[in-house]
Amino acid sequence: MINEKIPAFFFSKKAMREKAEEQRAQFENASPFRHIHIENFLPEEIARQVASAFPPPTAPMWNMAGPGDSKHTNDPNVEKISCPDEDRFPPVIRHVVGQLASGVMMDYLERLTGIKNLSPDPSLFGGGLHSTGRGGRLMIHADASRHPNPMLHQVINLIYYCTPDWQEEWGGDLELWDRDCQHCEVKAMPKFNSAVIFYTGTNCYHGHPHPLTTPPGVRRNSIAVYYYTTDRQTGDDYDGHRTFVEWKRTNEQDRSLSTAHVVKEALRRYAPRGVVNAAARFVRWGRSKVS
Repeated sequence: MINEKIPAFFFSKKAMREKAEEQRAQFENASPFRHIHIENFLPEEIARQVASAFPPPTAPMWNMAGPGDSKHTNDPNVEKISCPDEDRFPPVIRHVVGQLASGVMMDYLERLTGIKNLSPDPSLFGGGLHSTGRGGRLMIHADASRHPNPMLHQVINLIYYCTPDWQEEWGGDLELWDRDCQHCEVKAMPKFNSAVIFYTGTNCYHGHPHPLTTPPGVRRNSIAVYYYTTDRQTGDDYDGHRTFVEWKRTNEQDRSLSTAHVVKEALRRYAPRGVVNAAARFVRWGRSKVS
């Protein structure tokens, strides 16, 4: 299929290796868990094209994601919406997402993080395009391993921010919380053309839990890409593959629950890991049949 012409943008292996060398210590020494916030991640021309092409909430491609395990409005103009289907991406965004799964990017990430044998996820399970409107939020949480293959363990997240001229007073900072989820230790503003790359494990809690205060029509747009390994060992920061997200209630909005939320929380808290994983897989299967 021939689409509109787009700039031939590719990451340079030499340049990315130099960046990894410069950034490795910052990533390795960060707390509460390993991460780095990188400005000017893409060339300015490409970043502007990505922002201009980012689909509005009225496009027929979006799925409702919401803020996590709490009540919400089901209004796509407010809540987080997502699309993992690259066939629906505008051409320039599809090209950039392809570069984020490229061999050059894998080489960069392995050198940055020290984690060998990383694999991208071309199917973008749980990732792809994300967008949240005024009043929307995302509860603090520790990730599931989103890929359906239990041999693949999600280990690195990359979140790229696409909204031009983001203002601090709008909120939406990506918050990184301590391992006991008692307080926020780091806030990363979703500044235009910046990316946050972070290690994800059992106790790597993150989110943007406060309602956005953006002007009407301005959304917190991002691209999310997740990376995997088959070599991951269990330990202090990872207690094994799981298919459910560990949501944490840190504010008043989070504590507004439906009966379904109460049941899910009880199941996660008291049922064996295998039972919870199986239930989560069944729910996702049911949703896929409906869609």
